[in-house]
Amino acid sequence: MQLRHYRSTDLNAIYDLARRSLREKYNPSIFIELPPYWPQGLIVLEEMDRIVGFIFGIMTSSIEARILMLAVSQERRGQGLGTLLSEQFFMECSKKGARVVSLEVRVSNTSALKFYQRRGFSISDRFSHYYSDGEDGYQLQLFL
Repeated sequence: MQLRHYRSTDLNAIYDLARRSLREKYNPSIFIELPPYWPQGLIVLEEMDRIVGFIFGIMTSSIEARILMLAVSQERRGQGLGTLLSEQFFMECSKKGARVVSLEVRVSNTSALKFYQRRGFSISDRFSHYYSDGEDGYQLQLFL
């Protein structure tokens, strides 16, 4: 298993994994337009030439990073891959000088909420009708 930064040749595999794993639907152009601003913010986990997970984040200020997406293939969930990806992302954030990491999660996604809370995140806000289907979202924050 290899943890590495995103390559443009990963686009189809990353987009397919995001589409299969996440309820929110994203325009594939996000994977083209945002990574050049912080290439270290898109980390993939590859196993036998197949991407089984990724984490994608951006720097929103000189001291704050935001996780946009974390996805692990269905058959590999519960095996610590999300933890591995998030820990690598936190290391990249620290190298960049980030002191806070934020993200949003659906109110109904209790497994994701528990995952992030186990890693030290806490709920900082609730946004009404945050997602495209009208569901509310929690904003979570972690101080590094």
